Amino acid sequence: MTPTAELRPVQLAGTTVSRATLHNGDRIAELDIRVGDTAIVRKAGEIIPEVVRVLTELRPAGTQPFQMPTHCPACGQPVVRPENEAVVRCINASCPAILRKALEHWASRDALDINGLGEKWVQQFVDRGLIRTVADLYDLTAEQLMSVDRMGKKSAEKLVRAIAQSKTQPWSRVLYGLGIRHVGSVNAQILTERFSSVEQLAEAESGTIETVHGIGAEIAQAVYDWFHVPANQALTERLKAQGLQLVGAASNSAPTASKLAGKTFVITGTLPTLKRDEAKEMIQAAGGKVTGSVSAKTDYLVIGAESGSKLEKAESLGITQLSEAQLLELLAD
Repeated sequence: MTPTAELRPVQLAGTTVSRATLHNGDRIAELDIRVGDTAIVRKAGEIIPEVVRVLTELRPAGTQPFQMPTHCPACGQPVVRPENEAVVRCINASCPAILRKALEHWASRDALDINGLGEKWVQQFVDRGLIRTVADLYDLTAEQLMSVDRMGKKSAEKLVRAIAQSKTQPWSRVLYGLGIRHVGSVNAQILTERFSSVEQLAEAESGTIETVHGIGAEIAQAVYDWFHVPANQALTERLKAQGLQLVGAASNSAPTASKLAGKTFVITGTLPTLKRDEAKEMIQAAGGKVTGSVSAKTDYLVIGAESGSKLEKAESLGITQLSEAQLLELLAD
């Protein structure tokens, strides 16, 4: 939830400015900016309008310090402010303010991979009230979809089939698709290997989640917070009732071999022939783990072109580096 200053329009560096970002609650408190204040505004980097300071001598009588909301103005759910962060966030996956992006993420290739459900259709479905949560996707009929502009019978039937097919995606993809902050596809895979059902993960304390190799305190707290929002609990119950795979990832994704058992890999840069997802799947099939960040627990860094900070950190920690060819040799041994 990013606060914005609504200003009386003013000419600034060749444009009319009527809004300026205030970044977060801490910035508002630092400026002591209040409704009705007169402020000095500039363009940061000659592009982005920002409030520099307030002219308190021009402040109207009776103003009060601004307080950030404790509940989301769009859905009414409590908001959270993560420890050591200045931002305030709504983490209700069914919040209409974030529903559109949540649906696009849910349908993306690395999540539920629903072919044909793009930004254009999501916008119309939400605007028409056909979808209020991700779970509503699985109640849609071809007849409902045909009421949408430029959606013909064949297209509607094809999309309904694609949505139904997504029910076969594994628990790890469902977890990634939920859009929990900091939980990317790699972390989702790691978590579902440890917690084989949504119930196990939802009931785990943040400290327990943090003990999973590759999962830090920030991720653990984000997962814990998400599952303790009532609307999110209701969402997972509906998804389970509709037949999505919220169990069984641990057994379904068991490695077919164990030559890399106990070894942790990080992939950085662009590999010559393999896509990152392909390399990750090969490592996991051999029993290894792939995480997104380098740490003292990392065994190998697989490097490609334009490797950046991960390579520098790996060098400082003395972690073994592998080219794509060396990785393939390791897998072939």
